[in-house]
Amino acid sequence: MTVQTAAPDVLLRPFLDGYVQRDLVPGDRAVPEPVVPRAGTMLEFQFAAPYDVTAYGTGLLRPAWGATLVGPIDALNVRLLLRDRVQALVVLFRPMGLHRLFGLPVAPFRGAGAEGHAVFGSRMSALYEQLGNLRSFAERVRALDAFLLHRLGRSAPLPPAARALHRLASGTSGVSAAARWAGVGERQLERKALELVGLAPKALARISRFQRAIHQRRRGRASWLAIAHHVGYYDQMHLIKDFHQLGGGPPTQVLGQIADDHLITFASA
Repeated sequence: MTVQTAAPDVLLRPFLDGYVQRDLVPGDRAVPEPVVPRAGTMLEFQFAAPYDVTAYGTGLLRPAWGATLVGPIDALNVRLLLRDRVQALVVLFRPMGLHRLFGLPVAPFRGAGAEGHAVFGSRMSALYEQLGNLRSFAERVRALDAFLLHRLGRSAPLPPAARALHRLASGTSGVSAAARWAGVGERQLERKALELVGLAPKALARISRFQRAIHQRRRGRASWLAIAHHVGYYDQMHLIKDFHQLGGGPPTQVLGQIADDHLITFASA
């Protein structure tokens, strides 16, 4: 796997983690990749042989669409099988980035992918064709920046509750405190969270904490106990429970299934 990454234009950075292009040279066997929980959304383009998507516990496969909008992932339900020659270009949105740039309610996309042309219409078809005609990653980055900056200029600002949700995602506030900080009730905050992020506040905080734990381990933090305290778990047992429920196994097993080129590596925690 060859990976290229780029930061977006400075005006887009509050809403995007960046762009990632992954090229897989054909090998003797399919490479499995679990789709682990994450709070942000993605827009992914396939320009060569699409990878297959399969649900755990089934033998059913379907090829990825040419353009796919992937919502926030709240459970380990599917994995990808990368085979042949894959070339996938991904826009990694921060948790509220998709809503900010496109004004879409995010909850309908939670836990699943949707065909990009069906969601966005002709503008996505035109962008897909434009990107496919460009040969270098740098050219594609410039085209995506131009497209998304245009969207930014036409979209409405996020509501005040967005700052409270950011505090939840960053681990600097609990749900009740975030609602009080935003001056709204917890039910109103939940409605806003589903609209802006696609996750209920508690799920947003939990999945974001899980992501931060993965990032801390990959950055070399010495022990799971230290990670648990650093990212906000009450103790190590709560971390282990979350890894079993969200990642499908104990922490070491989950990390063993996440390669250096896995997209969770490039998404903010």
